[in-house]
Amino acid sequence: MPRTTKLQRSVKVKTADAKRLNDHIADRICRLADAMLRLSSRSIKQRWGLRPTDLRLMNILDGEQHLAVREISRRAHVDQGWVSRSLRDLESRDLVQRQTDPMDSRLSLVSLTAHGRETLDKVRPYALKSEKFLLDGLDEGNLKALLEQVEANVEAMLDAIEYALGPKRKK
Repeated sequence: MPRTTKLQRSVKVKTADAKRLNDHIADRICRLADAMLRLSSRSIKQRWGLRPTDLRLMNILDGEQHLAVREISRRAHVDQGWVSRSLRDLESRDLVQRQTDPMDSRLSLVSLTAHGRETLDKVRPYALKSEKFLLDGLDEGNLKALLEQVEANVEAMLDAIEYALGPKRKK
């Protein structure tokens, strides 16, 4: 019997209350995120050859000594296989480096190289310029607080779903 989660018990939506999917908040956020990503990443891709996922992974590693691939995948909300392939490409360009975990030789830890940090430092002004344009007329502090709450809710939702599904079984 499947477990019920706090999420399932606390959220009840009647069909009559459901909005058209075009108005659905998650759909709107996805559309806006896609548009923002296309706008801000175009010049970054042309100038530094970094795809949006590459940039996201490098930003996750920024300020960290090193992280396991699984943790990078979790924080980025990107499939672990995709993260591994992206990291191999970044490693071949000397933007990240891998080392064996001293506590568990089966794991590799990833960190930014000096070249990776320099590249991020060069990219940041372009990203900030796009962000300033997109935030025109908005209170940045309120927006960031709202986004932090939405991110926390997403994490709680993912945890609830993972709990409801139970432990992963090997096939």
